[in-house]
Amino acid sequence: MKASRYTFLFSVDGEKRLAYNALTNGLALVDEACADCLENFSEEKFWSLPEATRCQLQRGGFVIADELDERDVVRVRYRMQQYATSHIGLTIAPTLACNLACRYCFESSFTGFMSDETKNAVVRFAGELMQGGAKLLSVTWYGGEPLLALDTIEALSQGFLRVTEEKHVSYEASIITNGTLLTEEVAQRLLAAKVSSAQVTLDGPPDVHDQRRPLRSGKGSYARIVANLERVAKILPISLRVNVDQHNAEHALDFVETLMAEPWFDPQCVGVHFGYVRKYTPSCGCGLDEMLKPSAFWQMQEALGQKLVARGLSQPLYPELASGCTATAACSFVVGPQGELYRCWNHVGDAKAVVGTVFDAAVNHPLYVQYLVAGFDQDPECLQCRFLPLCAGGCVDVRVKASQGLLPSKDCSGWRYYLERQLASYYRWWWQEQQRETPHEA
Repeated sequence: MKASRYTFLFSVDGEKRLAYNALTNGLALVDEACADCLENFSEEKFWSLPEATRCQLQRGGFVIADELDERDVVRVRYRMQQYATSHIGLTIAPTLACNLACRYCFESSFTGFMSDETKNAVVRFAGELMQGGAKLLSVTWYGGEPLLALDTIEALSQGFLRVTEEKHVSYEASIITNGTLLTEEVAQRLLAAKVSSAQVTLDGPPDVHDQRRPLRSGKGSYARIVANLERVAKILPISLRVNVDQHNAEHALDFVETLMAEPWFDPQCVGVHFGYVRKYTPSCGCGLDEMLKPSAFWQMQEALGQKLVARGLSQPLYPELASGCTATAACSFVVGPQGELYRCWNHVGDAKAVVGTVFDAAVNHPLYVQYLVAGFDQDPECLQCRFLPLCAGGCVDVRVKASQGLLPSKDCSGWRYYLERQLASYYRWWWQEQQRETPHEA
């Protein structure tokens, strides 16, 4: 027997000891004898513990067989997700045209729209992907500004709903929009097209947002977006994204406080999170010196979470095991307006990043393969990292570009920066909930 390499031990409020295992995602309250066994493991100490305790430590993955290399477990779990055929994910940009001129936009200026031939091919392509035993088709509408092509969204949605019904596959959809066209009527049309949520970006108060995300005409977009949110927030669940970099990070938390005080900000319908601005492509308007350091970004994200918890709008975060993304899943693709296929939505509009088209389901492009294999497996630092099950090497697009010298570092999970603090907060919250639910004798 041996102690897991992925166990974290820490104290809460100077009294209780918690043990967390990143491979099983298990959290346990332990006594001093148990903590000592895990910190300074020996079989003698392990077998001296009560039988019930030994069983729980093994069940939670805190103590494992000598022969088990837990990194192999991470590899197997990750590959199963990569090559699973049960979930088909499509991120679709019906157009790359946009009515905003965001200073940090990373996309090209192609402004075409999908032809009828391409729409039919997209639906057919989705149907072909489902032949491997799919149980769910998940679509994210993307752009450009996808609501400039609302008719295309509706037409493709009808096609997807028809195909999924024929093949007994579940269907879900969401949209990423700048919000300027998200009127009440449009929200109702999206609901009819089975779009269940929308991500909308606000980068700060009007003077900050309008400088960062102006309309093509040069006028501000903030007032129009907020006017739309006031009407649609109770129709279509909204995820508010605040993109942060060196220019607006200092005041971003104060801005979120202002948003949460708005009468339309109903926490049952509206959520908020920060987005990390990076120079993903050469065409991106931001410079490397304008990016936040990862530690600074994740500290902001943690502070935001604390504000939400303090207001009773959220419970403390609990870790999730890494599951990859479209770029790392063999059966998921990003689809451009001409039917071109990409691995990552950061690639949309880049002709060099096209890995195939919807007109030919056989995809065997070198870049397609590269993004499937460019994970943590070949990275000695990642393989030694105790956060590996929560990160799996991070964003593969950032990893590839960092290896090419285009970005300063690979992507590490936020849990690397605040795991123990968040788990302590989660335990305190859980304990309070247990106290409320436990009936007290009179």
